[in-house]
Amino acid sequence: MPRRTLAVGGLLLGALLSPAPAHAKDLRNRVGVGYNAWFGQVNALSVRYGLPTGDPAINIQLEGDFGLVSNAPNGSEVFAGGRLLYGVVVEDNMNLSLGAGGGYVGSGGGGLVRLQPSATVDFFLFGLENLGFSSGFGLNLDLGSNSGVSTTGSVIGGLNYWF
Repeated sequence: MPRRTLAVGGLLLGALLSPAPAHAKDLRNRVGVGYNAWFGQVNALSVRYGLPTGDPAINIQLEGDFGLVSNAPNGSEVFAGGRLLYGVVVEDNMNLSLGAGGGYVGSGGGGLVRLQPSATVDFFLFGLENLGFSSGFGLNLDLGSNSGVSTTGSVIGGLNYWF
């Protein structure tokens, strides 16, 4: 093989194998509106706010959720709560967050307080950089008339559009 072909091939191979810089998904000072289907027991309206920080790689979010079902078989069901999420892995199109949340779960005339440590993955598809799809899992610690511990999770548990 000619030297020129080897040199060009080596440059192309080096360009393909060199890591590209990853820039964090900057959600600071932005509001995301959407839904969450796994924190409470009903689908809930979700509003997230990215707290301002000095570094775009530090991603802290506050989330509020509210959901209501008025025609459930056992009476109405309601969920109202919130979470604090801290991004432990922040990439251009994916954020992995650990969170702590709490809320009120009411159904059939009874209610309880739910505490939930969780892990959430938000991913953003190319071309839809403002639409975040959420997946996650957590541990429900229910305190009230039906106290107990359970696990929860969802593959596509929510989405938020970030403004």
